[in-house]
Amino acid sequence: MSHREIEKSFFLLNGHLHAVEEFDPHMAIRYPSVYEVIRVIDGVPLFWEAHLDRMQQSLALAGASFQLNRENLRSQMDLLIQKNQVLNHNLKVVVNHWDNTLSPDTYLFFITTRYPSDKDLHQGVPVILHPAERKNPNAKIISTSFRAPILKALESSGAYEALLVNQSDEVTEGSRSNFFVIKQNVFYTPPAAQVLQGITRQVVMRLVHRLGYQIQETSISRAFLLKGDALFLTGTSPGVLPISNANGHSFSVTLEPLQNLQGLYHHFVRTYVDIHRSSAD
Repeated sequence: MSHREIEKSFFLLNGHLHAVEEFDPHMAIRYPSVYEVIRVIDGVPLFWEAHLDRMQQSLALAGASFQLNRENLRSQMDLLIQKNQVLNHNLKVVVNHWDNTLSPDTYLFFITTRYPSDKDLHQGVPVILHPAERKNPNAKIISTSFRAPILKALESSGAYEALLVNQSDEVTEGSRSNFFVIKQNVFYTPPAAQVLQGITRQVVMRLVHRLGYQIQETSISRAFLLKGDALFLTGTSPGVLPISNANGHSFSVTLEPLQNLQGLYHHFVRTYVDIHRSSAD
């Protein structure tokens, strides 16, 4: 993390407001650090409840025993949104320094954000397959050493995302997303034990069932993935984002099950935002 990642005018450290010029990126990523990135839409932190549930799980997996104060963190999100006059941006929550104190440090700040364009959502994005495997996939822990070679590969290829391939030649997840394969109108995604269980992934799985399609959580080989009819990413920033090609293999971006899912996901998000915005007014 660097000063280039933090944006807007203010950040919060342990509930206290500070100017971004006071932000120390080295303190914010000191080991061990767990984090969540939450998308703010029309001033509403999307799926914040599920994000904090996952952060609590990450803390437990990292060996921390304390409980997050959910309502306090929600109030801090609202304060940060208000003070920075933000409507649409990504907000990062970092918790660290629990190894030496009963009161860990909690950072909230806005980060550099890139959302898919309308063209990306309709025409899909390219991805690459990259050999890498998370040591503890279920915990969202900051790891600059893990990210560095992936970022280098993405920069050299110009791809939107890297799908990670483990030593068994199985494709597990994106470097900052989850993915699904559609083949013969059945949705496939790697099992929860192999991946960071994305919040959008969880929502999508419920919506796939609501649409009446079958979904299978199973290990996905490189060969199976490349023979899929359609592929798509899920994540905080991409939402439901079609993959146009992976390592030169092309996929449909107009497959009916994929388009049905995109439409329902958009409706689900708008409904969530409208309800939470109304309750705040």
